[in-house]
Amino acid sequence: DESLEAPFSLKSSGQLLYTSPKKVDIGVTLNHWVHHRGQLTVYMRLQDIPVPSIYGPSADDKAFAAPE
Repeated sequence: DESLEAPFSLKSSGQLLYTSPKKVDIGVTLNHWVHHRGQLTVYMRLQDIPVPSIYGPSADDKAFAAPE
């Protein structure tokens, strides 16, 4: 989509800080979310907290349990 090639500009008090194509910033944002979700998952496992199934089942769901 051509609209993703359009520039995105970050400004603070009217001063231009950063400009890049929108598709680059969308990718960076998604990567950032995935990174922090991974950090949270590791923290929860270290605290023996079951990881919730937010985007589908997690390994802590009973669906993944070994059959009896």
